[in-house]
Amino acid sequence: MGRPKKEKPNHGNVYEVKVTIGKNFDGSLIRKSFYSTVSKADARAKAEQYKISQAVQEITGEPICENTTTFETWARRVLESLKGTVKDSTYHLTYRNSIENHLIPYFGKHRLAAIRQIDIQDYFNAKGQELTLETLKKHKMALNRIFESALLNDIISRNPCISIKLKSTVSAAEKHIYTKEQCQLVLQYAVTHRYGIGVYLMLNYGVSRSELLGLRWSDLDSAQKILHICHGVTDVQDAETGKMRVEIGEPKNDFRRRDIPLAAKDVELLLSRPNQSEFIICTASGGICSPRTWSRRHYDVFMREMHEYYREQGIDVPILSPHELRHTRASIWVNDGENIFAVADVLGHADLKMLRKRYAHSDVESTRKLLKIE
Repeated sequence: MGRPKKEKPNHGNVYEVKVTIGKNFDGSLIRKSFYSTVSKADARAKAEQYKISQAVQEITGEPICENTTTFETWARRVLESLKGTVKDSTYHLTYRNSIENHLIPYFGKHRLAAIRQIDIQDYFNAKGQELTLETLKKHKMALNRIFESALLNDIISRNPCISIKLKSTVSAAEKHIYTKEQCQLVLQYAVTHRYGIGVYLMLNYGVSRSELLGLRWSDLDSAQKILHICHGVTDVQDAETGKMRVEIGEPKNDFRRRDIPLAAKDVELLLSRPNQSEFIICTASGGICSPRTWSRRHYDVFMREMHEYYREQGIDVPILSPHELRHTRASIWVNDGENIFAVADVLGHADLKMLRKRYAHSDVESTRKLLKIE
């Protein structure tokens, strides 16, 4: 009797065997492939061993053989894979900072497959004593990305980053705002100052620093008295080289792309400025401004000189950050009872509840006035 004929490989030099390993909730079969470079019988043996291991695992609750990949190894691989797939600012601020400075030091040497949901909850419980809620959300986003990637690559059998509760005892940095009277004083000074136009637009219309520096003269429709917000400028660290560069791009969401109605006097104020560059706010050579450089060389200079000018008159007008100017404008509009839909439209906010929560400052007398309670 002759020897049995050896089966030919299915894929090039590789033998494949597909077996049923279970059923889905809808009754459909779950199929899994097993491979061997030796023979089809060897592939079948691997399939049988897998089914035996699965059966033992179901009885004991313990996996027979776990992947030995450490959290640090896989986290760095995921971090590398993110380069070029997300914005550089997101890569550095959300992923790289969270993973390198917090997650790897905590989970680094542990096997990825050994990390349980309770371990992650313990991490966030501890970090909630030192980090704000917004920072915790970034850490959770990075963790979920790591575990989801590991799940898709068969390194773990389930993502433990689920049903995690985030709670922080650290308050976000308090934002300060100008009173209506202080706001008017700053606006009055801004129209006379060499660097005042940027401050004027941020404080009077709630334009952000990024949006301000992205404004082109073509964004100004002087006939219709409209300012089109179409771009934002950011300083980003290149994910490959690590060097900083200035980047202009689209708004971060559709709501931030908007049209702002301008007062006639403010259109005239803008048109009175030199128009020798593509950008309304530009460098000495007419180029695009770096947000950090503009803040240091223009905004900070304005704030110091403005503060000193009023201090000499015995008036205290504090120095605020660029974002606090936007915060001031939003707060004044909301607390004055302006139409909240119109406020959200001008500011580029999608969430009215968040707008109210973030900018409304409780004031009994303002509430009395709005509700017409005599």
